[in-house]
Amino acid sequence: MLLKAFALLPDDLVTELASLGILTSTDLMFSSTTPLEMYSRLSSKSISFPEFEACIKVILTKLATSGQEAVELDQPSHSCFKMETLTSLDNYLDGGLPCARVIEISGDNDSGKRILLLNCVLMSLLRNREIEGLWIDTTGDFVVERAVQILEYHQQVEAIFSSVKRWSNCVQSLDDMEILLQRLHISIATDMESVQQIIRALDFQLALQASSIQMKYIVIDSVTSLFGPYLSAVSSQGHAIMAAFMRYLRDFAKRYSLINNATLMQPRSTARAQTTAEVTNPRSVFASTIRKPALGPSFTFMTDATLWVSLWPAQEEDEEKFTTHVVEVFRSKFSVSNVWSAFRIAASGALLTDCTTAS
Repeated sequence: MLLKAFALLPDDLVTELASLGILTSTDLMFSSTTPLEMYSRLSSKSISFPEFEACIKVILTKLATSGQEAVELDQPSHSCFKMETLTSLDNYLDGGLPCARVIEISGDNDSGKRILLLNCVLMSLLRNREIEGLWIDTTGDFVVERAVQILEYHQQVEAIFSSVKRWSNCVQSLDDMEILLQRLHISIATDMESVQQIIRALDFQLALQASSIQMKYIVIDSVTSLFGPYLSAVSSQGHAIMAAFMRYLRDFAKRYSLINNATLMQPRSTARAQTTAEVTNPRSVFASTIRKPALGPSFTFMTDATLWVSLWPAQEEDEEKFTTHVVEVFRSKFSVSNVWSAFRIAASGALLTDCTTAS
């Protein structure tokens, strides 16, 4: 790192060190001369030797990696929150989607990806009264009434609350449902600048030690509408904007995973193919899958996992009551890949018991 990049170093000192051939922090740290010999070679003594040593210490502190005591390694990790999805899919994900991760959920139009994610988010709020979530709507398609219908459906299924112990604290009244929905924060942002302002404001709040926010996940629905206008075949500026934003999201997730167990997800819709030839997606196990994620192959490596949601190839006769869908794990850094699980969505939008078919 260039010494002039350190704002705390005096400009005169940086200039004199450059005249001695010391331009970077590497030159300074691995110099064969001692700090005293280096100081004696400076033409002007604008600072004292103790101040010169303090400047070196500042550089070393900025570049050093913080240590960790061995006793802390044996302590159980606080980043154990996982968002449960489908029972059959969670078996492959080791219990659900983990925190401190950036997950991409893709799919064609009307594939059910938004409904699947909304069900998972709401059920997470039902099972834990302490957590909160942020849903950033970039298309204006979020419908509060649909969320209420989903909650009402799961509330009516008495067997769910009685058969699973961890759901014993679920909502039992309309007042409880209203309190639950207050823990799902909805923000509308139609451009990249607005989304960045929202996330940076949350970053500032979470950075406060006294903050009582228990944010567990952030949903950006969808990122295609954010990055699409910037991407071009003749310029790399859009790709740079996308890479910088995704890098910040990854750092944001990791920094607060132990405190707030933040799990970040990006559901997005897939644009229509520009070619008339239907080419099967090689990552899918179904020959009917001819679509691919919209933001190109490089976006895949900016996330920790890629989940693809689509309609089940052969729909059943009773399509007015429910539709059958399938979610595939195209790629994952924390679980097995190339697995899939089928599920059903009711006409109200509620996620029905997932199908037994899985592989």
